[in-house]
Amino acid sequence: MEREDSSEEEEEEIDDEEIERRRGMMRQRAQERKNEEMEVMEVEDEGRSGEESESESEYEEYTDSEEEMEPRLKPVFIRKKDRVTVKEREAEALKQKELEQEAKRMAVERRKYTLKIVEEETKKELEENKRSLAALDALNTDDENDEEEYEAWKVRELKRIKRDREDREVLEKEKAEIERMRNLTEEERRAELRANGKVITNKAVKGKYKFLQKYYHRGAFFMDEDEEVYKRDFSAPTLEDHFNKTILPKVMQVKNFGRSGRTKYTHLVDQDTTSFDSAWGQECAQNTKFFKQKAAGVRDVFERPSAKKRKTT
Repeated sequence: MEREDSSEEEEEEIDDEEIERRRGMMRQRAQERKNEEMEVMEVEDEGRSGEESESESEYEEYTDSEEEMEPRLKPVFIRKKDRVTVKEREAEALKQKELEQEAKRMAVERRKYTLKIVEEETKKELEENKRSLAALDALNTDDENDEEEYEAWKVRELKRIKRDREDREVLEKEKAEIERMRNLTEEERRAELRANGKVITNKAVKGKYKFLQKYYHRGAFFMDEDEEVYKRDFSAPTLEDHFNKTILPKVMQVKNFGRSGRTKYTHLVDQDTTSFDSAWGQECAQNTKFFKQKAAGVRDVFERPSAKKRKTT
């Protein structure tokens, strides 16, 4: 039994030593591998630095070669007479100086001419003033009657004062009439307008226009006084309006046919799409009640808009 125990202990010691030896070998291999990796990295770094230096040298050589390969201008021989020499530069400077002197001379001449014109105009004005003064001195006013002139002036001044007073009275009457009409109620205003109708001056007879006849307005100025010329019939046809255009084809029954400014439509009635046979157009008790009581814009009674106060309770 003791031998067996001792053999087991020896085997365990051998196993521990084997394990320690193996661990040491593994550490050594790892260290060697690490050293190899470090050497490889150093070699790679040296190679990269060498490549960079080589690339820089190649770039410098390439730029030098590019500068050498740039196109150069071909030397051209210029004859002596065609060369810009010192004499030519002196001649050009002399010519420029002469031009400046000429410009100064022209400016002086223009100034003299302007002063001469101003002097002549001044002399003319002085002569005209002298002639006008001489004419005033020669005017004889001894034979005029100052009293008659004063009386005539008084008459003119009185007429002017009377005219201004009448204008002010008319304006005040108009303001008073407007204020009176504003203070009337709706029924009183209607009765007033029926009793005192508007006086229309130069009232002309409204004639009948032909189909596609051109319209002319008689004007709105100078209508405050009756004149026979404003009472003429302005609806009478003229020029091409004497022709009956209803006999023309339908396509030609437009204004300015064949021109760029021709019209597309003739009149609004021709384009009216109202259906008079619809239920809204029928004259019955229901439609009449609706239009008189509820329809907007067609009721018989129109209330004047006013600011209504809210009812407070």
